[in-house]
Amino acid sequence: MPMIGARFYSQLDGAQMRSDVIEEELAKEVQNGRLFRLLAKLNTICERPEFAMDPAWAETGDRYLLKLFRDYVFHQVTETGAAWVDMAHIVQCLNKLDAGVPEKVSLMSRDEQNVLVVSYADLKMCFEATYAEIQSSETTGHHTHSHTPHHHHQHHHHHQVLPPPPT
Repeated sequence: MPMIGARFYSQLDGAQMRSDVIEEELAKEVQNGRLFRLLAKLNTICERPEFAMDPAWAETGDRYLLKLFRDYVFHQVTETGAAWVDMAHIVQCLNKLDAGVPEKVSLMSRDEQNVLVVSYADLKMCFEATYAEIQSSETTGHHTHSHTPHHHHQHHHHHQVLPPPPT
C-alpha cells in the first residue's frame, strides 16, 4: 500500500476512536440529564410540607410509597446502623424506576413494622401520576403555602395504591 494510503487509514482510525469517545461522553451526559430530572421530580414530591391545603398529602397513598422508595435508594444502613452509600445502587435503582421494569423491590417502613413489595413499574406509575398532580396544581391555581414544616405521625399500617387520575 502506498504511504499516503496508510497514513489516510491511520487518520481515519484515529477519527473513529475520537468519535467513539465523544459518543460515550455524550451518552453519559444524556444519562446524567435523565437521572437529574428524575431526582428533581422525586424531590419535588417527597415530604412536601403541604399540598392542596392538605398537610398529610406527602404521607399518604402513592406519596408514602415514593418516600419509602427514596429511603430505600438513599438511606440504606449496615447491620451496625452505619450509613451505607453505594452510588452504583443509587444509579441502578433510579434507572430501574425510569425504565419502569417489572422487577419487585421490598420497601420497609421507617418503624420497620411494615414491608411493602412493589414493582418498579408500579413505582413509576405512582411517580408519574403524583408529579402530574403537582404540575396540574400550577395551572389550576391550587398553590401550596409552605409556612413551617409539619411533623407527621410516622406509623402507617395500611397502604392504598390510588389509581392514576383520569386523563
